[in-house]
Amino acid sequence: MAEWAPPAEAGKPAPGEAYRLFWLHWVLVAAFTVMVARLWFLQVDMGEEYLQKSEINYTRFTQIPTTRGLIKDRNGRILVDNAVSYELLVTPKEVGDDSEAKLLADEVGRVIGRDPDELARRYKPLLKQPYEASVWLPDLSRADMTLLETRRYGLKGLSVRVSSIRKPMSGSFAPHVLGYLGEISKAKLEDKDFEGLVQGDLIGQSGIEQSMDSLLRGAKGTRLMTVDSKGRLLEELESEYPAPGRNLVLTLDSRLQRVSQSVLGEKAGAVVVMDPRNFEILAMASSPFFNLDDFTGGVSTERWKSLNDDPFHPMENRAVSGQYPPGSTFKIAVSLSALKEGVITPDSIFHCGGGLRLGNHLFGCWNRRGHGAVNLYRSLKESCDVYYYETGRRLGVDRMAKQLRQNFGLGRALGADLLAERGGLIPDQDWKLRRFKAPWSAGEVLPVSIGQGYVLATPLQVAQYTAVAANGGTLMRPHLVKEITDFDGRLVERVEPEVVNRIDLRPDYVDKVRKGLEAVVNEPGGTGRRARLPDVRVAGKTGTAQVVSLQRYNTYGRGGRPYRYQDHAWYTAYAPAEDPEVVVTVLLEHTGGGGAHAAPVAQKVLAAYFDKSVDVTAMPPFQVQPDRPTGWKGEL
Repeated sequence: MAEWAPPAEAGKPAPGEAYRLFWLHWVLVAAFTVMVARLWFLQVDMGEEYLQKSEINYTRFTQIPTTRGLIKDRNGRILVDNAVSYELLVTPKEVGDDSEAKLLADEVGRVIGRDPDELARRYKPLLKQPYEASVWLPDLSRADMTLLETRRYGLKGLSVRVSSIRKPMSGSFAPHVLGYLGEISKAKLEDKDFEGLVQGDLIGQSGIEQSMDSLLRGAKGTRLMTVDSKGRLLEELESEYPAPGRNLVLTLDSRLQRVSQSVLGEKAGAVVVMDPRNFEILAMASSPFFNLDDFTGGVSTERWKSLNDDPFHPMENRAVSGQYPPGSTFKIAVSLSALKEGVITPDSIFHCGGGLRLGNHLFGCWNRRGHGAVNLYRSLKESCDVYYYETGRRLGVDRMAKQLRQNFGLGRALGADLLAERGGLIPDQDWKLRRFKAPWSAGEVLPVSIGQGYVLATPLQVAQYTAVAANGGTLMRPHLVKEITDFDGRLVERVEPEVVNRIDLRPDYVDKVRKGLEAVVNEPGGTGRRARLPDVRVAGKTGTAQVVSLQRYNTYGRGGRPYRYQDHAWYTAYAPAEDPEVVVTVLLEHTGGGGAHAAPVAQKVLAAYFDKSVDVTAMPPFQVQPDRPTGWKGEL
């Protein structure tokens, strides 16, 4: 029988329960005492030390700059290299509030002689990544770097790192082709093609530097580390190494490029040298020039304004973006187009009496006395306009436009590795209706047939149809990039010729055109005899493109026209005539006749190509942004 226990009094625990509550009470008291003691230790005894640590240690994320790829010519000569530079980085979180940021901008500006307001403007966008060390100022000089380094521990949030700057081997060598770097714009920062870039990063702004920027640029690395308030590294947490950019080997021949720039002298114009067998561009010169050295480290506001305000547009690459009436050089393409359409044969004969009357208008030939009976051969040799008026009437503008676009790539940019390339203009009836809201008239095809009227072409496009005639009818995509290699020089990709179109035309017909072009240079009566070489047979075509109507032309006395109303001079040629390996196309703005002015320029380039003993270093130096091109008479 169980032992009897007195019942607990109301509101009091049983004896066993009271015993347990007693010990729980003292356990809680002991735990609380330990906790209070620990808090006292951390907050009182060690508080100042831990507070200091919590305030001065930061986890910093920074990007590691990569090395931009080199640019070389076809023979391995380095055209654009890299040189040591310095960048000023800032981590906004370490700087503090707006007032402290302003004080920092003022102090940095004072130390290195920069505008504090400009520094403040550049600082503001960096606040979007407060914990990231971003580029505040790129391309610091060594002197600036030294001044900042000696004061850096008094300037919160700053650090200086070694970077690289673009260094062309010669600032005046092929500036329009090579191009320059500039700071990325706000619009491009939002473009997915530039993902990972931040304010202060430099990208290509023109030339190959721009069109091949993604290859040359490579990929930046990243670094996660702990630093103190002075920016000193405490611990590196994680790193990803940068990937250097690809090297580019261009099709350019440095020797021919130098010649092409030198022979232009002070004249505004362009020279294109191309291999008709693969459409590699061996030289591309545009004048007036500019100097790439002006853009190293950032172009000054004054210099940029000077270049942009210059009426002769030295920044424009006339070889690919200058659009001009091609004049009589256009007869090469029109001849082949008419033969392809079957509206003429090499034996077709038209009579030239000095002009062709259509309605009440007389379309004159350059030879006012007339050429008499003219076949294809003579039409090219003596550049008879009436022959091509008659050819154009039979061909019609729509069929002509179709052939010119398909067989020679005219009226569009083929993509010659430069974003500045423009497509020119090949008119047809639909274009006239869209552009002028008026139908095409019968007489408008006549000036188009001789490279006047509405038709426009770039010097590169004139070189294209010259190359098609030279190689027998194959159009390829012109290109400036020959090879892509990794940073150690190992081949990544070799650029092969890309065929765009082949003319389905009887070989003997093409040969007849080529014989006519050969006669232009080598036979009496030819218009391009000033491009002859003693040991190499040259074929070519002259062109003189009017920039104003004949009626306005006749209002000026002899030699009295202002510079902007003078004719453009063209000459396009290939050699050797029997087995072509080089095309040279020359345009001289507002100079006069192509045979008199452009042909001798082409002759010098051809001579240097075939005679490697020609001393190109003895040629005149490059003329960088001449004040006024030759022929300027005080009025544009």
